[in-house]
Amino acid sequence: MQLMPSLNVRQKQSLVMTPQLQQAIKLLQMTNIDIKNFLEEQALDNPFMEVNASADTENNTENNTENNTESNTDNVPATNQLDADALNTGAPADLTPADLAPADLTNDINERASLAEDPAANSDFDNRFGSEAIDYGNLGGSAGKAAGGSDDFDAIANLAENGPESLIQFVLRQIDLSIFNPRQRFIAYELATALEPSGWLGRPLEELSINCGCTMDEAEEVLTILQKLEPEGVFARDLSECLRIQAREQDELTPIMEVVLDNLTLLGKGEIAVLARRAKCETSDIAQCLRTIREFNPKPGEAYEMAPLFIGAPDVIVRNTSDGWIVDLNRSTLPSVVINEEYANQVAQSGRNKAQENAKEFATQGIGSAKWLQRALEQRNATTLKISAEIVRQQSDFLREGLVALKPLALKDVAEAVGMHESTVSRVTSGLMMATPNGSFPMKSLFSVSIASSDDGDSKAAAAVRKMIATIVSGEVAGKPLSDDAIADQVSQQGVKLARRTVAKYRDMLGIPSSSERRRQARLNMAG
Repeated sequence: MQLMPSLNVRQKQSLVMTPQLQQAIKLLQMTNIDIKNFLEEQALDNPFMEVNASADTENNTENNTENNTESNTDNVPATNQLDADALNTGAPADLTPADLAPADLTNDINERASLAEDPAANSDFDNRFGSEAIDYGNLGGSAGKAAGGSDDFDAIANLAENGPESLIQFVLRQIDLSIFNPRQRFIAYELATALEPSGWLGRPLEELSINCGCTMDEAEEVLTILQKLEPEGVFARDLSECLRIQAREQDELTPIMEVVLDNLTLLGKGEIAVLARRAKCETSDIAQCLRTIREFNPKPGEAYEMAPLFIGAPDVIVRNTSDGWIVDLNRSTLPSVVINEEYANQVAQSGRNKAQENAKEFATQGIGSAKWLQRALEQRNATTLKISAEIVRQQSDFLREGLVALKPLALKDVAEAVGMHESTVSRVTSGLMMATPNGSFPMKSLFSVSIASSDDGDSKAAAAVRKMIATIVSGEVAGKPLSDDAIADQVSQQGVKLARRTVAKYRDMLGIPSSSERRRQARLNMAG
């Protein structure tokens, strides 16, 4: 068999993820705040691009005067309102992103018309630089002094000092103020490192004493002092000890309380009569101890370790008007890109000969990058607005009546209605928040699987069925909780076919205990 080299020419088609397309996809799944941060980073590298904190309200005011009717829906700009009900009057395919956005990036990419503006296709990336070393007048060290800064102010340390105090910091500060000899202070520091976020001691005292090279008696002595620190209950080794410390500090550690704290398992089961016999007292005395224990904090350290809950501003705002539901992008947090072409012309005309050519090329590349970002943002806004309007149109009953009226909705349903791919709908709805008259919801939560009906009626969304279960449980008679079979029967009477195991699954998702645990809790509530 003879082997010889040869040349063959083949032609094939393939989808190439250009930097333009990758950037457009990333913008789709960004919230308004994420887009603002991204554009500000790009503006640091591009002197011809500026970022407005919010969209241009003047242009939007002019275009919003008559956009609530069906005839004006096709001409609504990307950052303007959209009548969700108008989408129901015509074929969804008639309303394309090209009708909403000033420029259709898809056609440009297919026709290779905007590839000249691709920032990765030229030397624009070579001129990019990091902004970490920008001097704001407070650089420390030799670099800061050379730049005229001062090393008297440390911005990072100042932020750390002004930040919220953690549990460890709070405890260490108290240890430093306590009367400890050097050996005891060393042991106290070692015990403090074993604190859990709950405020409990996270490791056995024997192990900690070995690490310190001290005896158990010394560790116990230091631990007894540490358990008198704030917050009350800190350095406890279990729940019983945590509650005992708080009872002692509040002068509530009576002999009856001692018996109750030694038998928390019986208390959890609601065995009030058994506890009364062991404490040789009346059940009313046990009930009084129970009321006192409910005032204690079983996890005293959580107040120091828990980060504050941050709820971001909504990206889409839905309003109900006399003309129907109106969907609008939140322009108070939506940034816009402004291109400074005048400055670009000045830069392009500066210098002579070779320097002028380089300046002109730099200005052209910067303007091209800015235009691409501007058009990609407009396309993202148009896509978000269109998908949001379709979701509102299909879930209008939920917006009026609440969670019980939530309809089954899949990504495929919205994708087919707006003429887009399911992945596009998934990216847009994954992180965005929608503000409605009934509150703000993650857009993804408006999608739900279908639960079959027990008759020929419409199917129900799983989220709506979970709401039905929660309503049934909240209305049950105290001390007589409904079993999962009984809940399934009541749900089935409302037209939803539901099995007992499905009720148990949804009950666990809602954090609702079993019927036996609810009966025990009711018994404790009546006792306390």
